[in-house]
Amino acid sequence: MDLKASLRQAAGLEPMPYWERSKPEPEWGRNISLRLRNTILKSICKLRPNGEINWRNYGRCIGLLERYKTFQEHDVPRILHENQLDELTEEEWSKLQPQLGEEQARQYYLKILGRPGDDKATLDEVLELVRQRETEHLDKIRETAVYFVAQQTARDAKLFWEGVGEGYSLFLDEMGKFSGDDRRANVYMELLSIQNEIEKMRRKLPAISRNDLREELKKSPDFEDRGQKWFNDVCDEIELSMKGQGRTHDLKPR
Repeated sequence: MDLKASLRQAAGLEPMPYWERSKPEPEWGRNISLRLRNTILKSICKLRPNGEINWRNYGRCIGLLERYKTFQEHDVPRILHENQLDELTEEEWSKLQPQLGEEQARQYYLKILGRPGDDKATLDEVLELVRQRETEHLDKIRETAVYFVAQQTARDAKLFWEGVGEGYSLFLDEMGKFSGDDRRANVYMELLSIQNEIEKMRRKLPAISRNDLREELKKSPDFEDRGQKWFNDVCDEIELSMKGQGRTHDLKPR
């Protein structure tokens, strides 16, 4: 949720209602969000309305929303299965849940649904209700768009429907991977996913090095490792320094 809030802020969107970050965002985390705004989010930011109807962009927005629905319905279950997250035991889940902030997320979505904080619904039950409401909302947006476009000229309608197809692959490809990837979105996401743990590592004694951090990231099946020099370059770009041995790889004084 913190990641979602950070990306919305970087893209210049309104903040998420009711949501407050669990911990302050580190400077290197903000730098990642800004870089993602200029890469994987760049094509989305260009769709911002400027006062005049751009029929192709209007269609792209609808295509983007339709791809999101497909991602939730088909890609998410597949990704969970590929990473064997749908096979975790109750004991494994109990260890993972505190790191995921499930209760915080449950309380947030209860507010979105207008339910009291002492509601006994589980996170899965709450998420299902949120998903149903979201799907109904997105369906209404699509239906309104189609009705509106039906009142326009053939030229405008053609631009709209061409835009729908373009919008469908504007952000995600057929495998659910980012479109317009700068080849570092993967490592950026991995770093952001353990942002709080990294901040603890930066304060730890004995000091942790960038090599130690890279070894930690390599435990993730999704981490695409390209060597220590590459990882040092990534850290330099986002101004992520560690205090352990290997100081020559840390940020150079400005």
